Amino acid sequence: MSETPRSFTGRQRDRKTRPGVKVADHVARALITLGGIGTIIAVSTVCIFLVAVAWPLFTKARISAAQPIAPPWAQQRITPVHIAMDEYQLLGWAMFEDGSVQVFRCDTGDAVGDRQLPLGNERSVTALSFNTDGNDVCFGYRDGHAQLGEIKIDISFLGEQQVPEPVREVPVGEVGMFGGSLYAHPQPGQFRQHAFKVSTKPAVKLSDEPIRLIGHSVRQNGPVIVALAGESLAISAVSEVRNFLSGAVTASARRVDLPYETRSGGGAPAYLMLSGLGDIAYLAWEDGYLRRYDTRTLDNPQLVETLDMAPGEANRLTMMRFLIGRTTLVSGDSKGRVQAWFCVPDDTKIDRTTLVAAHDLGTADSAVTALSGSARSRLLAAGYEDGRVRLFHVTANSMLVESERPADPAEAQVRVIAIGSREDQLLAATQRQLISWDVDRRHPAINLHALFAKVWYEGYAAPQHMWQSSSGTDDFEPKYGLVPLIFGTIKATIYSLLFGLPIALLAAIFTSEFMHPRVKARIKPLVEMMASLPSVVLGFMAALVIAPVVENIVPAVLASFVMLPLAFLLGAYTWQLMPRAWAMRFEKHRFALICLMVPLGGWAALRFGPVVERLVFAGDFKRWMDGQIGTGAGGWFMLLTPVTAVLTGYLFSTLLRDRFRTLTFGWSRVRVAQMDALKFLAGLACWLAFTAAGAWLLAAAGFDPRGEQMHDFLGTYVQRNAMVVGFIMGFAIIPIIYTLAEDALSSVPEHLRSASLGAGATKWQTAIRIIVPTAMSGLFSAAMIGLGRAVGETMIVLMAAGNTPVLQMNFFNGFRTLSANIAVELPEAPVGGTHYRVLFLAALSLFVMTFIINTLAEIVRQRFRKRAFQL
Repeated sequence: MSETPRSFTGRQRDRKTRPGVKVADHVARALITLGGIGTIIAVSTVCIFLVAVAWPLFTKARISAAQPIAPPWAQQRITPVHIAMDEYQLLGWAMFEDGSVQVFRCDTGDAVGDRQLPLGNERSVTALSFNTDGNDVCFGYRDGHAQLGEIKIDISFLGEQQVPEPVREVPVGEVGMFGGSLYAHPQPGQFRQHAFKVSTKPAVKLSDEPIRLIGHSVRQNGPVIVALAGESLAISAVSEVRNFLSGAVTASARRVDLPYETRSGGGAPAYLMLSGLGDIAYLAWEDGYLRRYDTRTLDNPQLVETLDMAPGEANRLTMMRFLIGRTTLVSGDSKGRVQAWFCVPDDTKIDRTTLVAAHDLGTADSAVTALSGSARSRLLAAGYEDGRVRLFHVTANSMLVESERPADPAEAQVRVIAIGSREDQLLAATQRQLISWDVDRRHPAINLHALFAKVWYEGYAAPQHMWQSSSGTDDFEPKYGLVPLIFGTIKATIYSLLFGLPIALLAAIFTSEFMHPRVKARIKPLVEMMASLPSVVLGFMAALVIAPVVENIVPAVLASFVMLPLAFLLGAYTWQLMPRAWAMRFEKHRFALICLMVPLGGWAALRFGPVVERLVFAGDFKRWMDGQIGTGAGGWFMLLTPVTAVLTGYLFSTLLRDRFRTLTFGWSRVRVAQMDALKFLAGLACWLAFTAAGAWLLAAAGFDPRGEQMHDFLGTYVQRNAMVVGFIMGFAIIPIIYTLAEDALSSVPEHLRSASLGAGATKWQTAIRIIVPTAMSGLFSAAMIGLGRAVGETMIVLMAAGNTPVLQMNFFNGFRTLSANIAVELPEAPVGGTHYRVLFLAALSLFVMTFIINTLAEIVRQRFRKRAFQL
């Protein structure tokens, strides 16, 4: 027989639990369990989804087996100097040293036709120059003339009634030839014509001697040609004049000689190249010796630099090409090394730049014999003497794929190579055959180094972290460094916590321990209502209201960080000096009197702001921030102010506390308050003295916080900056931290307060030494929730932070966070593309950051909870 249930007091229960209550209890337990499990599953699903989207970024590129094709020139035993194909990899063309062109099908190698330049029968070609970015080409002739032309495969989309009758019989999905053009039938009723077209401009006279080497650039204001003819090197600006009556076009050139001397023992130059803007000319020899000319002004071209591009014994320069944009120069040598070169700032040179080998793409077992850059990105294909090919991404400084070594390397030496327009095929020519490879390049610009390490981008003085995902030009070099975004997220979080956390915690302590319950019942709901303000409203106010106002009174705002605490301390010391009778009479008005100190401190800051600007910042804060006026002493005074304040307070509290207590033993209340006020004034004087002395010593030692050597603690003032964001985001996180902290303090058992007060402790001593340590786990949880709120904030930082991904600690500069970057760029990122997946990787990075922070916070919270339990 079962016993009658008893309560914890031992008394028998008189009532039984109703069945409905038991059912509700089981249902609630089940719902809570399902909710917890569902939350874990939801968070895990989000993590898995982010990993699934970002994971393809790190998968390796693949290359197919070589597919040999018999080209139409195989029996002639000649080798082309340039090959190209259309974007569908159906029709290709090859040019030879004599200027002749052969058009062929890329799938079968069948000849489509031979073409000869219009002037080819009258003049023989002695030099060629091809454009990496476009279809233009420049020919140099034996009689000293040069001619610009355009060679391309023109693709037209035609309807069924627009194509010849025989073409209509081509089955869907097949291709056919008619009239020297290739026709593809991709779908019913639609045809695609692939036609090889050559157009040339009038030839221009450059020299009386045969042109040995030539380089060209087609600029908006006209073509520029640099040519080596005989023993003279000259650059020419080409202009064209059209006769309005006859329509005939004549070309003329304004020639300027470049400094050129032959080298004893170096042989003849092998490479002559002109940059895309026509401002730099490169002349190189096979032994690696290179001369760089500044051709920005054709009236005064200069030799600005010489260097060795192929160092080492018996090493030879075997190939030189431009990447897209024709700014980065790529070289290959006989030791199999491939390097990328571009100019970086250097004040010691005539043109203030110097050529550096920014990327070393590694070496191979055989010499580099062919190089070709993509017309879409920073991809580079290299062919080697042993028949292998490699595909690199120059910015990421990585090799993507490498083909297998051919069975007979002697017959498979790569002479020329091309990358397909869609970057999904490589086409190489040897002496006897064409070889093609299908390539799945995946996401070549992404690897761990490109994401999280410093990368040397084109034109920059040194490697650096940078985020810039898009631009207005095709030759743009995407920069996917996540470090500036992670840094911006941490910066926003730190500055917002610096402002919001102390205010929220001190407000919670005051509300819980010192405020009258009736006032607390009105104040706490009012503060909690602040959390209902939308982030977009706060961001709008910060960007359009607060930031412009702060910009005009920055010194006053800086002074307020000192004046407001001093105003509160002044009020506290004034209260202590009041006679006891008056203090007791006005006790119920103490909170209102304390609130009156806020406008008093603000008024003092506005009045002293111009004084601070004149004494500390040489009279103009913005010009001082830019480094135009003043020394670094003002900046050090500003940076050292909080440090010396804490140090002075600690020294006075430890050194003078016991002596002050002994000295004032037996004194009256008013006399002790007077002595305490004198101690405060002495501490204030010591604080100012310590700050001024430290600022002067650091400035005298040559340290300036506005310079790069100090990691940019200060710099140019930007209207939407970290200070404004810290204030507004601090305002946003104060309600949640305040509410949770006050609840944690209020939940401390009342008997602990009573015991402390009964032992003679003051309310302040009870709050700091008893209540706060006991509630520390709750206070820490409140701080961590506020931190999570700040880390994930989007709209405030998007509107008020300037949205610039800079890597500076400058309090007056902007930044960009991970969340804001995702919000801005994800709508414009092509689905499945590199940019799209990198944004999801940024979201995964934010997820991992919050997960790590929350895990560490939980560990610390458990320790605080254990200590509080021991109390």
